Amino acid sequence: MEEFSVRPIGVIRSPYREPSQTPRQGRFSDEVVEIELFPEFEKGLKDIETCTHLIVLYWLDRAKRDVLTAIPPHDGAEHGVFATRSPHRPNPIGFSVVELIERKGRVLKVKGLDAIDETPVVDIKPYSSAIDSVETETGPNKRSEFKGLLLKAKEFHGHICPFVALGVKMSAIAMERLGVEKTEGINEEILAIVECNNCLVDGVQVATGCTFGNNSLIYLDLGKNALTLVRRDDWKGVRVYADAERIRRYFDKEALELFEKVVVRREGSREDVEKLKGLWEEIGWKMLDMSEDEFKVEFVEVEPIERAPIFESVRCKGCGELAMATRVKDGLCLKCAGGYYAVVGRGIVKFVDGKMGEVIR
Repeated sequence: MEEFSVRPIGVIRSPYREPSQTPRQGRFSDEVVEIELFPEFEKGLKDIETCTHLIVLYWLDRAKRDVLTAIPPHDGAEHGVFATRSPHRPNPIGFSVVELIERKGRVLKVKGLDAIDETPVVDIKPYSSAIDSVETETGPNKRSEFKGLLLKAKEFHGHICPFVALGVKMSAIAMERLGVEKTEGINEEILAIVECNNCLVDGVQVATGCTFGNNSLIYLDLGKNALTLVRRDDWKGVRVYADAERIRRYFDKEALELFEKVVVRREGSREDVEKLKGLWEEIGWKMLDMSEDEFKVEFVEVEPIERAPIFESVRCKGCGELAMATRVKDGLCLKCAGGYYAVVGRGIVKFVDGKMGEVIR
């Protein structure tokens, strides 16, 4: 084989001075990093501003080159280095898909790059979701299965909207990353933890099989479009977060104006409602084609959560109805006692004597 050589075309200027400072995946960081091309290669940047995302190849000059096995942080098992993304490998070529923020001369400002400062850049290519994003032919990420899941979610939710579709998409990503199929939920082996109480949650319940009723759906009152899918056996999971600002680019002006009128101000006519319903469904279908790169996806470890316990029932001295023992105070159920909590649109609230009172934040 003939000898070949690779020469750097530029250098990375980043705030990371050593490997311990870099994020596990650059995609999960909002840090802006600069790529400075050498003067002789500046002409190669012509029209690069037309790209929203780039593939950056760089040489990990401080990595080890005599390593053939590695232990990824997400599973703790040893694998051949070519089955991992370890920086230590015979030819330590780094690879990142980054978002192009701006170009200033021969300097590119990007997000999503996790390289150490002064790392040599080998090449830059435009990223194409149509070419570079591959739908797997096994598991829940197939387009046909997406379609079936969204139609089931439509039956469950009552209509197709962007966020119920988002719940389906996020669930599929989490299930594929975690390596699980849809669960029946009876043994609570897989838990879905949601951080909002909007339409997204119905998509999650349909796609994962984790529901509020089978005690495998946990609600965190955080107001974020996020889902964590976790295994009980080791409490390792995958968290998928959807940024509302990125999602808005799928919404056209008419849809946003109708949403404001019909949903926010509750002023729309029957015709407005039907029009919004149609537009909402169109956008929902588009959500199924979102690239995984448009989400924040990270492996996480979750603090153990107890299985749903079974409590005896106690008869209330007030209304005479049976209630869970933990919800009976001084012989009265919480309703007869005058105070209890509920999840409503704005979050967790307290009801006093049957009337909605203070919001618990």
